Amino acid sequence: MEFYHLGKLINETPFDISRSDYSVNVELIVFQFQKGRNSKGISALYKRVHDNALFPLVYVNNNLFNNVMLFDPDLLRRKKSSDTLAQIIGHVLIRSESSDIEFNSDRTNFVENGLTKSLTNDLRSLNELIQTKGAELKKELKKDSKLYPTGKAFPEAELCENEIKVASILIDRKKHTKFHIPSSQIGLDDYIFQVRDSKGERVDKSRVSITINDEESSSRVLNSIEEPKEVIVRYRYKDELTGLVSVEVILSFEKKVSNISGKVLGNSLFTLPSAAEYKIRLETVSDLIYAIDKAYSTKKRDEYLPLIACSIRAIFEISADKVLKKQKQLISMLDVKKFTSTTKREIPDSLSKNVVQIMTLVNKNSKLRTRISEVLDISYGTFSNLIDVRNIKLGVKLSHVGAHQSTRFLSKPKIEECADACGFFAAVCDVLVHLDKDELSALHIVKVSENDINQQFEN
Repeated sequence: MEFYHLGKLINETPFDISRSDYSVNVELIVFQFQKGRNSKGISALYKRVHDNALFPLVYVNNNLFNNVMLFDPDLLRRKKSSDTLAQIIGHVLIRSESSDIEFNSDRTNFVENGLTKSLTNDLRSLNELIQTKGAELKKELKKDSKLYPTGKAFPEAELCENEIKVASILIDRKKHTKFHIPSSQIGLDDYIFQVRDSKGERVDKSRVSITINDEESSSRVLNSIEEPKEVIVRYRYKDELTGLVSVEVILSFEKKVSNISGKVLGNSLFTLPSAAEYKIRLETVSDLIYAIDKAYSTKKRDEYLPLIACSIRAIFEISADKVLKKQKQLISMLDVKKFTSTTKREIPDSLSKNVVQIMTLVNKNSKLRTRISEVLDISYGTFSNLIDVRNIKLGVKLSHVGAHQSTRFLSKPKIEECADACGFFAAVCDVLVHLDKDELSALHIVKVSENDINQQFEN
């Protein structure tokens, strides 16, 4: 490592990284703000979004890595400020051709393995050494002056004026990368913060080519996205001296989901593809949802999975029972002897029969579907697609088997699948229970027959 002050080399300190399958190149500038001075004049690119503190940018194989913790200037905050260098900007360049360089889904952290763990530890050690050694040098510089002499940081140029630099495309980190569907059109030029060529000069954005999922974009605009997906936008600039520089941005598009709840809580296990949260008015169901969410949000949630499965089954039972008692005029007395052998196998108990009958009733009556979708603030098309009788019946089965076979059967994906079906069913039942007789009469609802139930399990 080389430390420069006022353009002069003042110290060389050795540092070895622990592996040979990656390299780290660091160029940093350390600030010492005098009284009345601050970081206002420094580019927003080097300021953390959540607190505006300075930090260096990290690049992995020329791609900006949006992680402020990997080389955190606040690493030594607990020490005296005179023993650290917290006001740092610059670039941390990581290069590796190893396949073990993997990222999580939103590319904000590494997938932990031997290589990435070693790299993270090396960066931490390097960060600590730079700050502690730099703080020592800072104290030495102050010996002959009450103030730290500040000024030019980079070494004086010893090369010719036409020194070749690294061409770069910098992405604006403050731009959103996650959207709800259907999305608006997105101007892709807006994600380019700055482009510089190998001479250090700014390059117009129009000289950067843009591809969307490897297809050239002549309009430089992403059309509205209507289905959940990820879109890879790649920005490429070919410098006349150093060649190609390429960076990518991953845009995620997902359904808008809102909590199903009766109490204030953060993210719920029970959600709807709705623009607004739906509050369950059936108090017992509301209390159970709240309790399940509290248990599922703890670090020891695996220990609570059998309890959660039992509670989900209870929500199915209570919701169905409320509809059967409150809206008796809608419910037929079905003769199970008229069920086919397939139907009898699919709905072997009274709870499964009640759940299937209620969902078949909603599915059979389009005006009723319209009214429920309006109350839940879900589009009619989306709501109709959610009425998958077999899927909801499977949720009942999962809750039953999970409750009886305990952790040998339960898993996080199964619990979430079960909660999806249960939450939707509970919301539908909650709406049904609270529809008054005059409103129901105006909907001209046709009751469910045994044949309707049998048809759900044909093919």
